[in-house]
Amino acid sequence: MTSEVARDSGQLVVLVAGPPEMARMYWLPGRHAAGSDRIAVAYYGQHQHFERTGETELVEGQLVPVFRFSCSTKIAE
Repeated sequence: MTSEVARDSGQLVVLVAGPPEMARMYWLPGRHAAGSDRIAVAYYGQHQHFERTGETELVEGQLVPVFRFSCSTKIAE
């Protein structure tokens, strides 16, 4: 996915902690992260759950919400 596509169809958030292979910055589809306190990202057969910290970081000239890892759960089949 290119940056242009992600910018038009999602929102950039900053993920801290969680699996070390996950990018620190992450594009979420749609706009569900803008007002959410919790998000889940599918990653290698599990959902990685993150909670909003209330902090923001300046990324590419815009303030981006920061989410911290809380737990992981298996994806139901």
